[in-house]
Amino acid sequence: MAKQRLTQDTPFLRTPDMYQIENDAPITEYADATLDLIADAANCGIPDGANAFCSVGKEKRGTVQMQLFARIDPDTETFEEVGFRSHGCLAAIGCAALLANKLPGKTFEQALAITKEELDEELGGLPKSRIYTLVFGIEAVRALIGDYCLRIKGYSLAQLTQEIPCDYMCVNCLLTENCSLRDERVDQEMHELGEIE
Repeated sequence: MAKQRLTQDTPFLRTPDMYQIENDAPITEYADATLDLIADAANCGIPDGANAFCSVGKEKRGTVQMQLFARIDPDTETFEEVGFRSHGCLAAIGCAALLANKLPGKTFEQALAITKEELDEELGGLPKSRIYTLVFGIEAVRALIGDYCLRIKGYSLAQLTQEIPCDYMCVNCLLTENCSLRDERVDQEMHELGEIE
């Protein structure tokens, strides 16, 4: 079967009601590695038995959102299967698709060791105007593991911080305007302070 190729005429992978005020970089600025990955993406959606979820993104210059879903083996804390949903620019979709391919078989330690540079190299180099999506990818991995630690393992905030240190107000945190792990951390802090039940 011939491989589907993305071209300038290929519809972007966005929902039709998507509010997008920022135009994507021209498709010609994307490497074949990124376009092939998006065209061949087989891990869309939520895997059966998924026990971890995350959502990261930004809204100020047009909505970009990356969601990852994973089934994690509780005995080995290894990713068994990972799925994704993403909307916005092709870079965000490519990052999410790459992580869905890359994470299965990895332990938490191996997943947290993934770097922006590694993702960029495997995507064939993103357009300079879309480099920030690599940060979303790294933060998505952290948020996915954090979600599992809080919901499935029942970690306290102190335990979570030991597993996944959080540098408040760091560049990655500020760039990632929407982060499910940050929201969960705030909920946990409020719970520990007795502000919420």
